Amino acid sequence: MREVFIGRENLLKLIGRWAKDHRVYVPAKFDIMNHEETPDYEQVGDEVPENMTLEGAALATNPKSFIFYPREVVAKYPSGESDADVEAPETVIVGPRSCDLRGLRKFDKVYWSTEHFTEEYDDPFIVEKRKNLFIVSVDCSFAKETCFCTKVGGQPWPTEGFDLNVSPIDGGYILTVGSEKGEKLMSGNDDLVTDALPEHLEARDKRRRSVTEAIDRQNAEFFDEIESSYDKLDLEGTKEAWAYATQNCVACSACNRCCPTCTCFLLVDQQSDGAYERTRNWDTCLSIGYARTGGGGNARPELPQRLEHRLRCKFEYTRDRYGLVTCTGCGRCIDVCMGRIDMREAMRHVLTTEKAEA
Repeated sequence: MREVFIGRENLLKLIGRWAKDHRVYVPAKFDIMNHEETPDYEQVGDEVPENMTLEGAALATNPKSFIFYPREVVAKYPSGESDADVEAPETVIVGPRSCDLRGLRKFDKVYWSTEHFTEEYDDPFIVEKRKNLFIVSVDCSFAKETCFCTKVGGQPWPTEGFDLNVSPIDGGYILTVGSEKGEKLMSGNDDLVTDALPEHLEARDKRRRSVTEAIDRQNAEFFDEIESSYDKLDLEGTKEAWAYATQNCVACSACNRCCPTCTCFLLVDQQSDGAYERTRNWDTCLSIGYARTGGGGNARPELPQRLEHRLRCKFEYTRDRYGLVTCTGCGRCIDVCMGRIDMREAMRHVLTTEKAEA
C-alpha cells in the first residue's frame, strides 16, 4: 500500500477538491445538551467546516446510514417500471474507524452476496450506494471508555476495507492508499503530499500501540474471567442470568439503531399520491413486535429473551451463518443505552453465572 505524508492545511485543500465532484462528509464537533462535544458527520459545503476533527474514536453515527437508509422507498405500484429507482451519488465519507469497516463487511455479505458471499441475490439499492461510496477511514487516536475492539478480534486502526486511511501524527497525517478508488481520490493531488519518512511511520506505529494498550487495560475487568475466545462464545445462559442483565432495559432499541452491523428491516405498504409505495424501514429485535407471528404468537415475548437474541446474534448466529462475529467493539450501544447497560458486563455475568452453576 502506498503511504504519503500530508499537512493539515493541505488535507483541508484535498477534501475541498473532492467536494467539487462528490458529496463529502467529515467528522465535526457538535455541542449537545450536556455541553460535551460529540463528533459526527457534517456535509462539506463551499468550505471544509472549521469544527472538523480527526482526533478521537468512533463517531456518533456509523457508516451504514450512508448505504442503508433508516427509511427508503423501494417500490411504487401499480407501475410499469421494472427497474428499481436507485439514487446513489458518489459520496466520500471521512472518519469511519476500523470497527465501522468491519461492520460494513456484514452488509457486503448480506446485501452484496454474489460478490462477497455465496447467495444468489443482491440488493440493488445498497449495492449501488456501496459502489459509489469512497471510504476515507481514520486511526483512533485515543480509546473511549466504552471501546473494546481488541477483545473481539479488531484493532484501533484499519487494515482493510478502506480506499484511503488517515493516521494522525504530530504535524500532520499519513495517508495510506488502499484501493483503486483511493488512487482515484489521490489522482492529480501529488502537489499536496510528500513521501512518508521513517520517523512519520514510527510515530504512527507508536500511537497505534499506545491506543491498543489502553483498550486492553480498560477491558481486562470484563474479559479476563471469560475463558472462551470471542469467536467461540456460547451465550446460552440461564433465564435468571439474562433477567438480571436486562433489569434496567427499557426496550428503546437505541442499541439496535446505532449498531454498525444490524441489518434487519421491515417493509411497509402505504398510499402515496393516489397509488401505493413500499418503504424499507430499520427494524429492531428488541422491539416486542419483531418476533410476532400471524395469530398473535411471539417467539420472544419477554425482554430478557430479546436481549439474549440480540447478543447471541452478534456472537453466534452470524458467526455460524456468515463466518463473522458481528460485534465490532465500537461501544456505541453502551454509549446510547438509557438503562446504562454495559454489554461487556452483561456477557460477563451470563457467562460466569452459567459457569458457576455448572
